[in-house]
Amino acid sequence: MAIQQNYIAGEWVGGGTVNRNINPSNTADVVGEYARADRADAERAIAAAAAAFPKWSLATPQERFDALDRIGGEILARKDELGRLLSREEGKTLPEGIGEAARAGYIFKFFAGEALRVAGEKLASVRPGVEVEMTREPVGIVALITPWNFPIAIPAWKIAPALAYGNCVVFKPADLVPGSGWALADIIARAGVPSGVFNLVMGSGSTVGDTLINAPGVNAISFTGSVDVGKRVATAAIGHGAKVQLEMGGKNPLVVLDDADLPVAVNVAVQGAFYQTGQRCTAAPISARWSARRSSTRTSTTSISARRKAPSSPGAASGSTARSRATISRRPSSPRRPTRCASTARRSSGRSPP
Repeated sequence: MAIQQNYIAGEWVGGGTVNRNINPSNTADVVGEYARADRADAERAIAAAAAAFPKWSLATPQERFDALDRIGGEILARKDELGRLLSREEGKTLPEGIGEAARAGYIFKFFAGEALRVAGEKLASVRPGVEVEMTREPVGIVALITPWNFPIAIPAWKIAPALAYGNCVVFKPADLVPGSGWALADIIARAGVPSGVFNLVMGSGSTVGDTLINAPGVNAISFTGSVDVGKRVATAAIGHGAKVQLEMGGKNPLVVLDDADLPVAVNVAVQGAFYQTGQRCTAAPISARWSARRSSTRTSTTSISARRKAPSSPGAASGSTARSRATISRRPSSPRRPTRCASTARRSSGRSPP
């Protein structure tokens, strides 16, 4: 099995160690082997981006449109293949994987169009003979660190606008799911983007991520992940004056009251719990009043039982697999009351309320 490499300065390069990517739905299935970058690799990627920035920042809107449009077009043409890869390594169902891949393609298409619409403003001044003009300019070198639960859509959300507006990118996908990030990098590498404009460095957050967030040559950082790590990213960015954008974890309670439309509430609750195995920031624990809970328990049990357990393979439509034991143990616990209510809702009950 060939080792998939990092992409730095327009070349595919190896790493210090290798990451074996295992299908969580079938641990006998090795999705692929991916090179892990070290600190020196991350530093070379930053240097390559810095060298490419002066030219790319002056590229015409048409040049940027052409590159992003090609990327989006290839993703859409290969959405079934990319969705299958995504589902194998992340654990979500095949329809979800294909849908996410398609979404990534449309994101690149959208920002291809935005590259042609970069606007400024011209305002009248209160002083005669003076004009006020505002233009938007690229920030510079952007480090992008993405999570494992949306391994191609969230990278697309970050990479496409960064490239559209003339920035150069150093991209680190989640170490749990390098396959989708590598496949996306492979498409970008063949789309006519100049060497150094886009760089892929796979590896651990403690090594590659730490290098990226502390590098003085990085002008902006976009991070999606946990609150604790996000705080460290913000502190590091402030330390060397980099712009920073954070999207961190959340917990969203679903409150069901007596006057609720129970079929709607149950459907929302089941989708929140089981869609993507609940591995998303909008997944919600349930808190219900006792009178509503008794009615919703039976409906919830029926709805849950109707979902079949299935690996991420052709035909799998309802079941999905948690990415790893570690991610399960790291899920934040719910507040006491929703936890008790949710546990009660999993069994039919004639008991008095707790």
